[in-house]
Amino acid sequence: MPCIEQLGYLVFEVSDPSAWERFLTQVVGAEKGVGFDGPLVPYRLDDRAARILLEPGSADDVVALGFEVRDQDTMRAVAARARAHGHSSTSLSSEEARARGVEAVIRMHEPGGVAVEVFCGAARASEPFRRETVATGFVTDELGLGHLALRADEIPKTRAFFEEVLGFRLSDHIRCTLPGDFRVDITFLHVNARHHSIALGSGLPKHLHHFMLQMGSLDDVGAALDRAFRNDVRVVQGLGRHPNDRMVSFYCHTPSGFECEIGWGGRTVDDSTWEPTTYDRISEWGHQSPYRKFPAHRTQTEKSR
Repeated sequence: MPCIEQLGYLVFEVSDPSAWERFLTQVVGAEKGVGFDGPLVPYRLDDRAARILLEPGSADDVVALGFEVRDQDTMRAVAARARAHGHSSTSLSSEEARARGVEAVIRMHEPGGVAVEVFCGAARASEPFRRETVATGFVTDELGLGHLALRADEIPKTRAFFEEVLGFRLSDHIRCTLPGDFRVDITFLHVNARHHSIALGSGLPKHLHHFMLQMGSLDDVGAALDRAFRNDVRVVQGLGRHPNDRMVSFYCHTPSGFECEIGWGGRTVDDSTWEPTTYDRISEWGHQSPYRKFPAHRTQTEKSR
């Protein structure tokens, strides 16, 4: 079966590219790429020429998911499998491929309408990735750039697309009810050893709830959290650990309103022994809002009354 190897890049359409540049370089620790023509502005997380691409526009949402395959033969096999399951695909021009830092790319759409771009031949940057801000770097390589949580109004239909067309496998589910009677039903899918590259959930205002970038040390995550506060970025959830991927992470708002998760220590999947599980909570601990109002300090005299 033709199979995706990793989540290679993300394309965000953003209304404030300058704010995004500050967010990615000063908070996240990404590096702005160079040498690209066209409307897409690349940002680096490793030695590849582009992992995050910004396109000016009003959507303020993810508009394309870039998934890597081994070669053009595999790319054509994925296109054939898509047709067999009722999904059409088109080949992008060489100029559009170069704008993404890849050799060749085809485009199709997942059931929710987001473009899925299957590519091969990712370009390497001419200079090594500088890691002054993120000392241990980002965990990428064969695991891909990270993961994303995508809106799926019909989870079985969207799950079938990723599994049957792209070769994803089930990692697990989280199903629970949060305060306010808010029902959570999230499906996690993996395509390599990263616990999940895609999470599917319904009831989201945008196509993207969040994207996750993994750092090489907990200290680097803590330093990123400090940078978020220092740059007046709203931290939505403080440090916490998820029960399924075991990631220690925090979440903050991006300039487009969806969230960025920055984490460390995620578990990996061995398909020969992996057994999907359903969890009944989102977090083992933490992931609380740092802006919650704490009880007022009581003096010793008050305590003795």
